[in-house]
Amino acid sequence: MVLYTPMRTYQIVFVLILATLALVCSAHSEIVPCQSARVMEVEVLSASMKKDVPTTVILPSNYADSDSRRYPVVYMLHGAGNDQRTYACEPILSLADRIGAIVVCPYGGASWWMDSPQMPHMRYETFVTQELVPYVDGHYRTVADRSGRAIAGHSMGGHGACFIGFGHTDLFGAVGNVMGGVDLRPFSTRQDLLKLLGDPTAHPDDWERFSAISRAAKLRNGEVQFTTVVGTGDFFFGVNRAMHDLLSSNHVAHVHQEIRGIDEEHSTHTRTFAYEAMKTVFARFGEYFKSERKQEK
Repeated sequence: MVLYTPMRTYQIVFVLILATLALVCSAHSEIVPCQSARVMEVEVLSASMKKDVPTTVILPSNYADSDSRRYPVVYMLHGAGNDQRTYACEPILSLADRIGAIVVCPYGGASWWMDSPQMPHMRYETFVTQELVPYVDGHYRTVADRSGRAIAGHSMGGHGACFIGFGHTDLFGAVGNVMGGVDLRPFSTRQDLLKLLGDPTAHPDDWERFSAISRAAKLRNGEVQFTTVVGTGDFFFGVNRAMHDLLSSNHVAHVHQEIRGIDEEHSTHTRTFAYEAMKTVFARFGEYFKSERKQEK
């Protein structure tokens, strides 16, 4: 079964709704903890937040084979309640090898990956774009421009990937969103969001401008490669469908997948769903990196 079609010059926008989740191997597939020497824990100094940020770096298995080869980088933003080690496991390790990319996973707490107007010490958009990216480019053999950078995440991290990726298309050429909370306004009773953004009746403009969907409204066709995967039973399903409709009405090419899996665990807001959906996101990133390399030749 074809899960997506590469965007060609005519840039097709489509929705792929699956009756069964072909990309899931099994309802009992094991998530294997990473024991690989390719995974490193580093501390990245954030001058803007005056602290070190724990970050996991995953190197492709052939990274040490050459002193000159440069690798694209996928920045992965975790969801609420997770941490920088969330993606240091299968299938992410194999996916990094498959597309030949470095994977970088910072710790973001419950920041929703924004510079909070209510909590000045929370400056995670600044951290990712102005501190983490330069650190990674300075310490690893990277393709140090947007042709070699992608950003992805799930849940809170899906929002962060869209919010940061759409707002910094000069840095990131591809964005992947798995079941992201891409519009914060319908979830204004969440305590973590209230701390970050304040009372929505007093600060409605902040709730709008810090929602990823507001940045999506400004995207131009072809400005970034964008992929969404969301389950039909997810509580963020509605806001993801709304963003798809917005991009479609603005004639912005993207891939949007709505999946009904083999059971509820593979259709709703679970880490199992997120890991499996990342296979589609990484496949898209691999195509993006490959197409950019061809254009450079």
